[in-house]
Amino acid sequence: MGKVKLAVILVDYNGLEDTIECIESIEKSTVQSQIVVVDNASEENEAETISHKFPDVKTIRSKMNGGFSAGNNLGIRWALEQGYEYIALLNNDTVIAPNMFELLCQYASDTSVSAPKMLYYSNPETIWYGGGKINRKTGNAEHYYMNQVDPGDKTVRKCDFATGCCIMIPASVFRKVGLLDERFFMYCEDSEFCLRLKENGIGINYVPTAKLWHKVSQSTGGDESAFSIYYMTRNRILYIKDHEKEFGPTALAYTVVTRIIRMIQMIVKGKTEWRAFQKGIHDGLVGVSGKTAL
Repeated sequence: MGKVKLAVILVDYNGLEDTIECIESIEKSTVQSQIVVVDNASEENEAETISHKFPDVKTIRSKMNGGFSAGNNLGIRWALEQGYEYIALLNNDTVIAPNMFELLCQYASDTSVSAPKMLYYSNPETIWYGGGKINRKTGNAEHYYMNQVDPGDKTVRKCDFATGCCIMIPASVFRKVGLLDERFFMYCEDSEFCLRLKENGIGINYVPTAKLWHKVSQSTGGDESAFSIYYMTRNRILYIKDHEKEFGPTALAYTVVTRIIRMIQMIVKGKTEWRAFQKGIHDGLVGVSGKTAL
């Protein structure tokens, strides 16, 4: 394909080693890009370290950790101001195939974004994301082919959920639908963004020949941490309420009831993380947003 003007946004928060490995993989890409690293107020000034090691990388040092959405938005705004045509959101705990961006750009346009096949870094032939959907009955964002061995499929397919781990988004799409919603801080911002894409007639192309490898859950302490439980619970309730026309009448009830059941299970096992479920349900229902003390 012809030369494209591409910016790649990485958000770094106390993840210097992962970020360096990710940058090194991007530098092997068949498409030249401007890498933008947003240091989301890491404990050490990781932006400075990255600038010294990679002089061509644009670094932005945030004064505060505003979360995944806010960090990405700092990079997105810079890229839009600089006139980049394509903006790729990419988790810093990933390693990409050299041709990934080239393939993704081919399937991103004014009316579509694109997402690659994502495999486990620790198990490189096993799929973590193979396309996805948002279940209208439950509110769940579901990954196709999760934990299945990569079949080597090559057919590009439409889907209605792309994880924020990696999405190729034309600048024109951001101008049409807006940036990521900063109310969420962490989790579910990708689901909400995908719903806005659909509402604005923007499709999602899953490109299975474009690949990356993801160090899943490495940066957040796993799905059973109080942090993950709270934000996943609260934010799912928030985006279901925001887009109630997209969901059946069961989605909100399903989300609340299943979290109450898991909360009770934790109480029985003596796990203190049950309080994160309780707070997440309450805050989601009353509309609390942003970063919250736990």
